[in-house]
Amino acid sequence: MPEPYNPSPAGNPSLLKRRSWPETQLVKFIGRHTPKCPEVVRILSQGMDKKLPLRTRLLLNVHYLICRWCQRYSEQLRYLRKFSRRFPEQISNLEVFTMPPDAKDRIKRQLDNHR
Repeated sequence: MPEPYNPSPAGNPSLLKRRSWPETQLVKFIGRHTPKCPEVVRILSQGMDKKLPLRTRLLLNVHYLICRWCQRYSEQLRYLRKFSRRFPEQISNLEVFTMPPDAKDRIKRQLDNHR
């Protein structure tokens, strides 16, 4: 049986860390009323293409109170967007890196050994 959704797991460096009973209740409330982390990732990706509605942006900001990881992901996306806008000609000239076949085989063997 899968583990129930925990909006603020152990080790989460977010602002609200469930240190007390009221804080735990607030974290649970926020977790029930904001998007879950996989949904946040999808929403942030959509936000790269078009402007998100105000309500969605507010829900994301409230979610960031309990999830520092989603907040960091959002910051990384904003940085990548800013960087790619500053150097559009260099981005289009990047060569596609292909891994040598022997390296792929080594990785596959290592993965098979860990199963």
